[in-house]
Amino acid sequence: EDKGDENYKIVVDTNDIAPIMKQATIAIEDKDFYKHGGISITAIMRATFANLTGGEVQGASTLTQQLIKQVFFAQDAQANRLDFGRKLKEAILSIEVERMYTKEQILTLYLNQVPYGGRRNGVESAARTYFGISAKELNVAQAALIASIPQNPSYYNPYTLSPQGSKDLIDRQHHVLSNMAEQGYITEDQAKEAKAIPILDTIKEEIPADED
Repeated sequence: EDKGDENYKIVVDTNDIAPIMKQATIAIEDKDFYKHGGISITAIMRATFANLTGGEVQGASTLTQQLIKQVFFAQDAQANRLDFGRKLKEAILSIEVERMYTKEQILTLYLNQVPYGGRRNGVESAARTYFGISAKELNVAQAALIASIPQNPSYYNPYTLSPQGSKDLIDRQHHVLSNMAEQGYITEDQAKEAKAIPILDTIKEEIPADED
């Protein structure tokens, strides 16, 4: 547990993270997570095509690459620096991590590391802060919302949302739910029910940093 000035992180075991949270993360961040070995040529080609044709911009980084970026290159990532040498290092380290750890271990490391808005790093701190429950207790709608935040943690921080930010976050949550249904993690009816929940109205009131 880390309650420093810059972050609030509680590390938990994989069994203490709801399976639906893992599925929501894979659905939006890396649908081929269980198929690749650290890098995804398919994702790179898909992202390149989308970017060149003016389609929906897509990322080429796998969950493993994102984990490496958070652990080893966080400052460069925050500065949005484009560095071919760093990207190459990310790819090499990602392949090595895939050789050393199981998919479940990598996913757990990612969920314990990724930023979820403000000082909240890791899914357990996000679940406790936003919903007052543990990561193990998250339901479909809650998991989809939390999984939506890492794309842009500052913009999607539930406590600092602008009116447009609120709309964008809900749109992304709905996108997560649609992906989950398309990939077979939930049914279309479950996605529809989760989308109907006014999820932002259920966010707990923010507790000042010195009271955490």
